[in-house]
Amino acid sequence: MKAIRVAAFIALIGFALGIAMVGDALAGEKLKLRLACYMVKFDPVAVGDEEGHLVAVSEAKGISTNLQGEKFLDGWPYRDCYLVEVNLNTGTWSAQGYGEFTDPEADKIYVAWEGKKVKKDGPGEGTIRLAKGTGKWQGIQGKRKWNSYRPANDRYYVDVEWDVEWPR
Repeated sequence: MKAIRVAAFIALIGFALGIAMVGDALAGEKLKLRLACYMVKFDPVAVGDEEGHLVAVSEAKGISTNLQGEKFLDGWPYRDCYLVEVNLNTGTWSAQGYGEFTDPEADKIYVAWEGKKVKKDGPGEGTIRLAKGTGKWQGIQGKRKWNSYRPANDRYYVDVEWDVEWPR
């Protein structure tokens, strides 16, 4: 009888460890994403120390594309609001902001980001963090780097590679 209890206990521990290991293996996943956005608001204020130096509050809207062909985030609307410091003479900027993805069932994923552009002809770059989710996305986490490109004054796109941890 004692041997059966010990075997059952060992089997239970093995089962629990197996579940934990599979859960951890599925927790982290790499995701490649592109955001295509257009500015809907840009309220600049001249700093005054030199011509072309501005601070602004900005809002943009866009759509996301999952570059790996998955459904997650693919075609979801995106809204971006941020503070930016711009030097129009050098073509450089620094910014920080927040984004909001909305899935087809209206659940949301919020991100926090920061970044800068240090060379006039170079991309913007920075870090992004999955900050919060609602509904089925509650508990989602992740972080990574991004690069942004501006083909027109009121348009930009951002390439992101995330390490995503799914909600449990």
